[in-house]
Amino acid sequence: MPKRTMWLVTGVAIGAGSSLWAERRVRRTVQQAAAKLQPDALVVEVGRSARQVAESAGNRVRGAISSGRDEMERQEEELWAELAHRGLDTTTARGTDVSGDSPPDTHPGRSRVTRRSTWRGARKRLLANSASYLGN
Repeated sequence: MPKRTMWLVTGVAIGAGSSLWAERRVRRTVQQAAAKLQPDALVVEVGRSARQVAESAGNRVRGAISSGRDEMERQEEELWAELAHRGLDTTTARGTDVSGDSPPDTHPGRSRVTRRSTWRGARKRLLANSASYLGN
């Protein structure tokens, strides 16, 4: 008879202990889920996600614009070089050099392919000219 009593007590103890452990585990999981669903936590999470999406999209747009600008300049140089190769005077076709750094080559029989300035160079000159105009 003592064997039955010992196994009964052991079974009750193990059952009660595992029930308490499972209850604590479920309660902790529910509290963690509730904490994540609080309005403040949701705002932080949505803000973090939106910031990551915006940075990613901004980087993709900047990369696309940069590669497009490089390709545009490369294609333009190829077109002007092709015109110069055909013997056309590219300085009269272009007018003056966009950068304004040097006058067009007017030597007869010789064409000169001038490189257009980049947008950054044009913007720097514009800012410098406007600063001198405004007296700064």
